[in-house]
Amino acid sequence: MRCGEILLDPRILDAWDSELERMNKGKEGGRCVYPEIFIRLLGYMRLLFHLPYRQTEGFLKALRRFDSRIQAPDYSTIDRRVNRLDIKLDERGYDDDIVIAVEPQASKSPTVATGHATNGRRDADT
Repeated sequence: MRCGEILLDPRILDAWDSELERMNKGKEGGRCVYPEIFIRLLGYMRLLFHLPYRQTEGFLKALRRFDSRIQAPDYSTIDRRVNRLDIKLDERGYDDDIVIAVEPQASKSPTVATGHATNGRRDADT
């Protein structure tokens, strides 16, 4: 079992609509409902914590209790969207606790770090 934490900057939810507007601009056919950075977060969560798609969906539904702006895609949407992305990690360096940090506009990929918590702070190796 892998332990870790996910640091989700609430501003990513504020940027949700603007990223979707950018993604859907000029797009024909079905519209994107979930921003790419959010789908990437789900992909990294699945990879690092070895979560099946249904557990990933369940995690999001539980997270929604804390912030109603979080929209939980169903497991088949997570499967389809995550598999379109190139999400790969060299897991050899992830024996310690894992931290996934996501902030809006920072990059297209969440930051993944390992480290040990000391004195209430995290010493991370990115």
